[in-house]
Amino acid sequence: STMPSYKLTYYDARGRAEIARQLFHLGGVAFEDKRISQEDWPAIKKSMPFAQIPVLEVDGKPLPQSYAIYRYLAKEFGFAGKTSFEAAWVDAIADQFKDYNNEIQPAALVFMGFVK
Repeated sequence: STMPSYKLTYYDARGRAEIARQLFHLGGVAFEDKRISQEDWPAIKKSMPFAQIPVLEVDGKPLPQSYAIYRYLAKEFGFAGKTSFEAAWVDAIADQFKDYNNEIQPAALVFMGFVK
């Protein structure tokens, strides 16, 4: 079977797309890293599921929500744990990181230039 084509759309920043990018690199899997500017975002916002990014397209089919994307890629590339218990620990670490990201989001928005 052939590998699907992947396109990841996000701002030209690390942010919520960086874990997905790292999973592609760890897995040695090619993907299109589509980085958009803040100026271009309003024009494409309505075409994105939930009007949010990142969005991962798998053979042209969109998958929204960063943690759904991470979990999908981790499973596809063999990083999601070999047992149910390991998979639960992967989820626990992801949830802990999500808590951290939610705490730092106000600062991250300033760093990324969305808030002055």
